[in-house]
Amino acid sequence: MTNKYIDVYTLIEPEMCKLRKVGIETASLDCRLLLTKSIKKPKTLHNHEYINITNKEIKKFKYLIKERLAGKPVSRIINKRNFWKMEFKLNEATLDPRPDSETLIYAVLNHFINKLQPLKILDLGSGSGCLGLSLLDEYQNSKVSFFDTSQKSLEIVKNNSLKLGLSERSKFLHLNWKDDNWDTNLIKIENDTKFDIIISNPPYIPTDDIKKLQKEVKEYDPPIALDGGKDGMDAYKLIIPKLRNLIKTNGKIFLEIGKGQENCVSKIGIEHGLKLIELQKDLSGVNRVIVFIIK
Repeated sequence: MTNKYIDVYTLIEPEMCKLRKVGIETASLDCRLLLTKSIKKPKTLHNHEYINITNKEIKKFKYLIKERLAGKPVSRIINKRNFWKMEFKLNEATLDPRPDSETLIYAVLNHFINKLQPLKILDLGSGSGCLGLSLLDEYQNSKVSFFDTSQKSLEIVKNNSLKLGLSERSKFLHLNWKDDNWDTNLIKIENDTKFDIIISNPPYIPTDDIKKLQKEVKEYDPPIALDGGKDGMDAYKLIIPKLRNLIKTNGKIFLEIGKGQENCVSKIGIEHGLKLIELQKDLSGVNRVIVFIIK
């Protein structure tokens, strides 16, 4: 097996050009991430770093570039994504976390300033666990219950919690919010103790809008994590009516929402005994997180 000693930039430059030609603005980073995966390095390579690489590894790298050229997201090729302060593994059952969802972390931090308090947190529809695990990392004395209908998603959450050293403060619940009594089953599991914080990034894209999404989203994110039904409200209509049974009197609820959905979600909350106290905007100025308390 022949080894080459070569600098990273020389190796990736032709592939960067190919990616840029099809409009991929992150061509340099994408190439370095895919090359890192090809040679199984633990840390992302830099442009002017020299590496030893075999012909087999070069062939692997060029194959991954072809996948990227075909529209597959880098995060789906390498099966991981950076979110907040950490790196999370993904699989086909988990939503690919995006920067907009970090707005929810900011919102919680703004409302719960004392990071030493022992908070009990529920992550509804946890996916990769990026939201709940990010909060566990911020609140060192807290615990999170991860709730998901997908066993494959919960396996990834467990994997991520172990890798990040957060498993001892994590609980994994295989439940479905489509079941009528999911809230009472949850409270039984929790020994009749309620939560200080409830977070959720439910599916909220109207069914007819999914076909309009970018290829990287509609073809690679699991439909169950995207499709919010005809008006995008299906998950909220199932979740919100149960939240009074789960949240402590002085607790707070943080829900991610889609663009322009604040009025509809707020109405559902008010109809079920909740009070809107804040809308948190994302970096684009869109209302991205709605914060409720009990009336």
